[in-house]
Amino acid sequence: MALLLVLATLLGACSQSAAVENSPSAAVENNSGSAVEVADYKLDTSIGSPYLSTVVAPLSDKTWGEVDSNGVLQVKIRGENVYHPVNSAWFISQMISSYRGSKDPEYLRRAEATTRYLILHSVRDESGATWFPYTFKHAPGKGKLDMGRPWYSGMAQGMMLSTFINLYETTGDIYWKNHADRVFLSFKVEKQNGQPWFREVEKNGDKNYAWFEEYVGKDVPSSHVVNGHIYAVYGAYDYYRLTKSEDALLMFNEGAATIRDHFEDYRRPGGPSWYAVAPFAKDVWKYPASYHKGVANQLTMLGRMSGDETFTQQAELLRSDHS
Repeated sequence: MALLLVLATLLGACSQSAAVENSPSAAVENNSGSAVEVADYKLDTSIGSPYLSTVVAPLSDKTWGEVDSNGVLQVKIRGENVYHPVNSAWFISQMISSYRGSKDPEYLRRAEATTRYLILHSVRDESGATWFPYTFKHAPGKGKLDMGRPWYSGMAQGMMLSTFINLYETTGDIYWKNHADRVFLSFKVEKQNGQPWFREVEKNGDKNYAWFEEYVGKDVPSSHVVNGHIYAVYGAYDYYRLTKSEDALLMFNEGAATIRDHFEDYRRPGGPSWYAVAPFAKDVWKYPASYHKGVANQLTMLGRMSGDETFTQQAELLRSDHS
């Protein structure tokens, strides 16, 4: 069971530092007319998806839950089966990696069956975007924040985008590519309280930045969770890697600029980093050490994708703070 927990950790923006000043960026207008900070990275697409590995997990592994007779992952919370896109996406990535490494069709059967289950319970908005709503009660920080129901997640949207891309590349079935296209549309949806969204533009000093929110619900304040934001950026990377879409490159560069330039807002020198940037969210989630290690690895991956050593330097600073 520890196998995939390690994998998740492994997968898992200096405020005006000298390194950041050497990083290319510019302000680009969004749909509402606000100029948003955007990096100018030319991505290295040879790396492949950050969610896949060469590890072949045992079919008996239950890190993410039990598998029913149809091959669908069963995620339980407090003993009840729940629809959990993020946990399911981790499981699907595990199955795709294992199938690629072993060619055992059972891994692919489970990956496709679980993905079809997620599609079955997804919703579409007027723009044609596909969303993966959470319907179980979630109140993090011992009830300090109540998400209500349904709630949405940029992390889930990004991970499911990568899931569809990886299934398409593994099988060649255009069905999966078509679903990837619909999920990518969700990156363009503006903030609208009570409706699904996850991209928000927020002012920091004299600049506007785009945040990809992990926790989105009616009347729920934005928390700016660091790792959830980066997982959404990974989705834009995978979509660009396959399609060379300029919109996907823009989304990556928006998200990368945000996380690069807010490094000092979540770093805690000498200790684990904050889980989220928003002041109220620091009280809700604090600074879990296991999460801190994952973020350091995420920054290293962003450095590889973008070619910007700023991310590598930030990752090393986090490791020097706590390892």
